[in-house]
Amino acid sequence: MSKKKGLFLTFEGPEAVGKSTQLIKLKKFLKKNNIPHIFTREPGGTIVAEKLRNIILNKNLDITSTEEILLLMAARLNHINLIIKPAIEQRKVVIVDRFADSTFVYQGFVNKFGLKKTITLHKQLLNNYLPDKTFLFMLDPKEILKRLKKRIYKNKYDKNDINFHKRVISGYKKLSKNNKRFILINAENSFDIVQSKIQKTILKLIK
Repeated sequence: MSKKKGLFLTFEGPEAVGKSTQLIKLKKFLKKNNIPHIFTREPGGTIVAEKLRNIILNKNLDITSTEEILLLMAARLNHINLIIKPAIEQRKVVIVDRFADSTFVYQGFVNKFGLKKTITLHKQLLNNYLPDKTFLFMLDPKEILKRLKKRIYKNKYDKNDINFHKRVISGYKKLSKNNKRFILINAENSFDIVQSKIQKTILKLIK
């Protein structure tokens, strides 16, 4: 299948909503349909950004919320310049697991740096570079905790209590309200229903 233009898509949401497994299936779908694409993640995606990721997600390092935001934005700018923009120019579908919205919600809203303040910083430092569409996965906080208990590897966000996850959900709701960039995904639906919605949406967007 040929594609006329590049497309920048992101996957967002709280912890344990099933983004990773959906991305694996989606990768196979795009490959099967000969749709040029790249998959990447944040923080990360480049040598520099992956090094910064290790610092950001390290439970043993003492960094402030401001320092964390600046590290995230430095990693993101490197990622945009080296990976995202070049791939879009090559007319590929670029799919990123987390992007600026995660910083707005986790660092800006939940960690109380300030949602508006974080968005303003993104506008100033990253020229307000945002995806064409964002798949926003949402899940009940009780279900999030159930799923997290089954995880073998835990990052620093997985060990928080239910109130933390409620705050994350509130942040995403606030961010996505009346914003057409967001495509809401009910993560309580079956894997196949969710995957079908994602695939149909992408096919529609690239036509």
